[in-house]
Amino acid sequence: MSERSNQLADEFRQKFSGRMTAEEQAFLRDVAAFIEFGIRNGLNFAPVIATLAQDINEVVRCGLSLAVAKDRGFRPEVNGYSDINDEDFGEAPDQD
Repeated sequence: MSERSNQLADEFRQKFSGRMTAEEQAFLRDVAAFIEFGIRNGLNFAPVIATLAQDINEVVRCGLSLAVAKDRGFRPEVNGYSDINDEDFGEAPDQD
């Protein structure tokens, strides 16, 4: 990591101690895969953002605790997108 990356990571660590749980990492991988899926498959911006906002809002409402949200019955809309393989994912769009 660069010096700037280390500095930013240290600032976050000071504010929020501890590492992400495996479940939190999996959720973020699903979020990233959902975004990539939307881009590669030409989805409209608004529903992609609305889906992400719904999931993130639920976690925020639970004090930024994914575990608490899931204990309350939350099932992320982006769940499972990181399990989609490249053949199902769609072609990467041409970069303009």
